[in-house]
Amino acid sequence: MKRIVILFLLGCPCASYSFVHSARPNLDQSALPSDPFQKGLGALQAKHFDEALAELTTAESEHPDDPRIHNFRGIALAQLGKNTEAANEYAAAIRLDPRMENAYRNLGFLKWTLGDTAEARESLERAVKLSPDDGFAHYYLGRVELQANRYALAFHELEISGIPSPSDAEFWVRSAIGYKAVGRPEDERKALAEIDKLPLAEAQSIEAAIQLLDGHETDAAIRMFQKARDKGSAVVGQFNLALAYLTIGDYEKAIQEARVYDNGPGAAPEWSVIGIASAHLNQRDQCIDALRHAAILAPQQEEHWLNLTRELMEFGRYPEAVNEVQNGLAANPKSYALHLRLGAVYLATDSYPKAESAFRDLIAAGDPLPTSYVGLAQVLIRTGRPDEAAMELAAAEQKLGPQFLLSYFRGLALGRAGKSSEALAAFQTATKLNSNSSDAHFNLGKTEFALGMLRESIAELQIVLRIDPDNIQAKRLLSQVYHRAGEEKAAMKFAQTSTGSPHSTDDLLGDFFLPHWEFRPSEGTHVDSQ
Repeated sequence: MKRIVILFLLGCPCASYSFVHSARPNLDQSALPSDPFQKGLGALQAKHFDEALAELTTAESEHPDDPRIHNFRGIALAQLGKNTEAANEYAAAIRLDPRMENAYRNLGFLKWTLGDTAEARESLERAVKLSPDDGFAHYYLGRVELQANRYALAFHELEISGIPSPSDAEFWVRSAIGYKAVGRPEDERKALAEIDKLPLAEAQSIEAAIQLLDGHETDAAIRMFQKARDKGSAVVGQFNLALAYLTIGDYEKAIQEARVYDNGPGAAPEWSVIGIASAHLNQRDQCIDALRHAAILAPQQEEHWLNLTRELMEFGRYPEAVNEVQNGLAANPKSYALHLRLGAVYLATDSYPKAESAFRDLIAAGDPLPTSYVGLAQVLIRTGRPDEAAMELAAAEQKLGPQFLLSYFRGLALGRAGKSSEALAAFQTATKLNSNSSDAHFNLGKTEFALGMLRESIAELQIVLRIDPDNIQAKRLLSQVYHRAGEEKAAMKFAQTSTGSPHSTDDLLGDFFLPHWEFRPSEGTHVDSQ
């Protein structure tokens, strides 16, 4: 039987199937199973996919063991959006003929379009192995690897495919990021130049700019945002440019670009950008005023209240923080995050009965996260009830399963209760659940020191310093452990390097909620003509 030379190609560079052939199919008429098969192929060539499916279904019922029919029927199904059935047909063709390269390629392409890169890669690698000269299989495999950020492999497959690059923004954005990652600056510049040539709509420009920003192509991203602003809505384009500057840490420009065009709910994101940028610049009054303005304009969006109360707490303005959390809860009574924030504010102000009540309410409501349990444990530890704290955390582990925070704080509670051996086990579990936590390793080393396990303590504290080389507490404790072990030279070394203020790993502004990128102007947005 002669091999059918018709190829169905997906997305090269179009986003849909196209029937590509250099000549009409060279088919051995004696080998054709039925007229419906021929009619089905003709309908596929004419892009009459419903007719093709009907004919190929008839052909398949007459010749269920012919892999070609399954393959072409899969193509018709995919064109009609019946992806699951199409994948099943390709798989059937492969079962009947494990060397049918076309079916592997078609299945790989379908899986790629559905976002299943692992299965797409497996099928396309098999297609390439069966037919090393199939440029389309190499091309699609390259696209799969590009989407998976396996850049070196992607560029290799794309280059040997011989298929021209598509006029597609996502392709060139990913390529620019990939060339930067693998150190090919000339190709990176060419990719960025291709992006600049593309006639993108505003939403496409913004989406491309976001991807470029995520890929650390900062200058190109800013240019893209500026282009979107200049071509589209002044409000939306300007806002995205401000948000871009905020994201890359250029806070003064973020404030400058975050122009507020009105005082409606739609202006809340601009005020939020101004507030967050002002916080980074330590402009306290401007920060609080802007974040409060955002919360007032859009009270049903909990993130504005969370940003505001976060900074009020940071600046030590706790009575205001309590008041604003309560205002936020009045507008969002079911907000888990705001209820949690209320407990955190009470805890920070040593209002322990109120904090305990807030955290217990969350637990009673069935909190699926460890946070409220940890908040309650901190209250109990601070009020001299470490045994009760350990029991609450153990009960939480029974409900939620192993969790780093639960094990870590249970270790703290047990240590405070004088149960060092049990604390040791809890900290060991915590370090297994999160091996990068310097705090967990430090407390494990501290507990081992208290139990006389000097070698083990030294090993843990060395891990702390590998994770956090400037951790002064770890250096001081390590000096003491070496002294106890009789290693005075090492003790002196760490004593001399442990001067200065204790190291803090807290991220001052790490839990801000950034506004969302906007792709189109809101209805009724007013644009200042000046």
